[in-house]
Amino acid sequence: MIIAAILSLAAICSHAQYNCQIAVFGSITDGVTDNTATIQKAVDMVSANGGGTLSFAVGRYLTGAIELKDNVTIELKEGAVLVASPNIHSFGGHKALIWSEGAENVAVIGRGSIDGNGAALGAAVKDQHSKGYIESAGIPALVDLSGCTGARVEGIKLINPAGEGILGVKPEGVYVYDYAAGKCITPSGKTIKIQK
Repeated sequence: MIIAAILSLAAICSHAQYNCQIAVFGSITDGVTDNTATIQKAVDMVSANGGGTLSFAVGRYLTGAIELKDNVTIELKEGAVLVASPNIHSFGGHKALIWSEGAENVAVIGRGSIDGNGAALGAAVKDQHSKGYIESAGIPALVDLSGCTGARVEGIKLINPAGEGILGVKPEGVYVYDYAAGKCITPSGKTIKIQK
């Protein structure tokens, strides 16, 4: 049974560049089940194997904070949505849904979406802060790639950001937000759609 699982994983994950489908790791796409640990385990495995792409197919993947590591690209296929958990404790104190600090060659790309679950997450932060369970009332951003080199965020759609959309892309460039027009211009001049 274990050997069959390993062979199946090897068939789906290419070692030339460790490209995997998140489904291999047992993700649940119902938008209700927390996938934080599953997604983080997958990112860690891709990075540990020299890097590659972790792809998400159609579905709604509820998650807390995910640390993007060296040489890992998250690819959200069309119809794939990463949904921020309304449980602020699933962020572990991190300031973004997808975050990295000082990593190299990290990216979030594709035609899918990141849904900040703004109303629910914002309410949870306010509630937990008022009760003294968390120190900061700051709402996590969608993506924070502070101090990373070779960082890219391209093609995805940002939905319901409770806080900032994308932070920390320097020295790679600056993302210019125009919430009124519903778009964000990347350092390379590409457009990311924003929907509140």
